Order: sequence, then structure tokens, then C-alpha cells
Amino acid sequence: MKTYSNAGEDTGTLTFEDKLHDLLNSQIISRLIYVVAKLGVPDAMTEGVMTSDQIAGAVNADPGALYRVMRTLAAYGLFSEKPKGYFELTELGSLLRSDHPDSQRAFAILAWEPWMRAGWDGILQAVSTGTTAFNRAHGMGFFEYLNKHPDAADLFNRAMTSLTRKEIDSILSAYDFSRFAKVADVGGGHGGLLAAILKKHRSVAGILFDLPHVVEGARNLLEKEAVLDRCTLAAGDFFSSIPAVADAYILKSVIHDWNDEEAVRILRNCRAAVPDTGRILVIERLIEEQAAPSPARIMDIVMLVNVSGKERTEEEYGSLFADSGFRLQKTIPTSSETNIIEAVPV
Repeated sequence: MKTYSNAGEDTGTLTFEDKLHDLLNSQIISRLIYVVAKLGVPDAMTEGVMTSDQIAGAVNADPGALYRVMRTLAAYGLFSEKPKGYFELTELGSLLRSDHPDSQRAFAILAWEPWMRAGWDGILQAVSTGTTAFNRAHGMGFFEYLNKHPDAADLFNRAMTSLTRKEIDSILSAYDFSRFAKVADVGGGHGGLLAAILKKHRSVAGILFDLPHVVEGARNLLEKEAVLDRCTLAAGDFFSSIPAVADAYILKSVIHDWNDEEAVRILRNCRAAVPDTGRILVIERLIEEQAAPSPARIMDIVMLVNVSGKERTEEEYGSLFADSGFRLQKTIPTSSETNIIEAVPV
């Protein structure tokens, strides 16, 4: 573990200046991960130990430049550097392979695609004015942009599926969905979470509700998981209405995309659909009082830059529920960074 001291004379002890430089340089590592993911370097490493020249030929990159990138990332554990310019993919680096069951390649690419980066270039003005940087960069909102740019939407949905995939086991372990006859996943993307619920609980039927182009993209996944016969694909806009045909409604990583007024509008539409004996399950990261590094605090800044939403405390979710016709019943932590926030109609 690194320790930091203002003194700096102690061998092996890093100064606060060192710590600050580490934080500033972290963006370089993030961008290099984007580069190897975008080029498909891990996918090209099919022969175990390979030279950077061999890999460069496979991905159409400059051999010298790629060697320097891989040498740097080897110091951070993504590759293992061998003598004479040979490299081997590590377990960590293998997460950037397209065929890895827990692949994070789409998420790594999403982070630094030019259209995504454009919002971050305006973060100073966003903080100065409180307005959304992405909207200013593109002249439209984030989800409107995705609707008009299918390639960007496909990348985003694949990245979100990869994030959901790593949280699914923790959600299924923390909550028993078998007590419901039908579960609706509102804004459920390509249906990764809903497919896992239906696969585990054969008695449960499902509804996947999202925008038309998103829902259509879910069909292959649901069919692959052999649950399409128990899942209805429903296209629509949750700002307008939500199908009133389920006894539990899930909103995973949905409410944090919107400001309080918009979030209440979505939840009120859910209230119109949820039966009096039903449940609404909001699955989100929570901002904790303790000031410590956390995914929720980082994601809160992502929301600041790209959309109108934010990460919230449990108390803030309670207020949203109260304004929408629900009562917060309990918050269930999971073994991942997400929490299941259960509310009941009032």
C-alpha cells in the first residue's frame, strides 16, 4: 500500500505531490486502456506470448508506438512483459477481450470515444454554470443523441449490459424475485438483468420495457438465454406511460439519469401501473455520508457532465418516493456497489 508524507525524505514513502501526480496521470492510463480495447489488442493475442510487432501487424498499429503503450500498461497489470519485446495477456487484461464472459471492452471504449469525450471537454463550464456539458457539446441531450446515432447507441447498450452483468449475481443473491408472478424491467436496455431473473425463477414471467430501438436489440439476448417465451417486449416512453401488467417493477440505473422533477414524473407513471399490493425496486448506487472514494461519487460526476441526473442518498430517494405516491420500505445492500431500494404504493 502506498503511503504519503510531506517530508519526502523517508525512502519508500511518497509525498503528497507524488499522490497528486498519480491522480493527474490516471487519465493517461484510462486513455491507453481505451486505445488497446479499440484496436482489439487483447482479441489479437491468440497465441499466448507474442511480440508487440506481431500484435501491431494484427491490429494495424505502429509497432514502436504499440510497444510503448503495452510496456506502460504492463506496469499496471494488463499485460505481462517478457524479454525481447514479448507480451502475455493477464487475467486483468483479458477482461478487454470481446469473447470474455465478463467482457468490459465496450465500457472501456465508451469512456473515450470522441462523441463521449466532447462532454468532458466542457466540464469547467458545467461546474461553473450547473448546465449539462454533453448538451452544450452536441446541441441535444444524451439519450436524444443515442436515438439519432445507432452506432453510439449500440456501444452504450453493450457497455451498460457489461456493467449489469457483473452486478447480476449480487442482485439475485440479495433479493427473492420468485414471489412475483410477473416482473417488469423499466428502461431495461437489452434485458440482461431480466433474463437472469427469468432464468433463475422458472415460474416468473417478464416484461422488458424501453424505447423501440432498444427493445428490438434485446431479442437476441433473451432468445440466447432461452427466456424469450416468458418475456414480453414492450416499446414505449416511460415519461408517457408504463404498462400496467406486472406486480413488481424494476428500475435499474434509470432514476439516476434524471433530475428530481423528471425522476418524480417517471415514478408517478410507475405508480399508475403498480397494483396496490405491488412493489417498485429502484436499483442504484447510494451516496454515503462517509467521505471515502466510491463508485457512487465518481458516477455522480458522470451524471453531472452527461445528463441532468445525479447519484442520491437514501433520504433523497425517500423524498422522491413520497412525491410519487410510494413509501420507501427498505434498502437492501448487495455485494456489489448497487443497492436495492424497495418501495410500496401508498
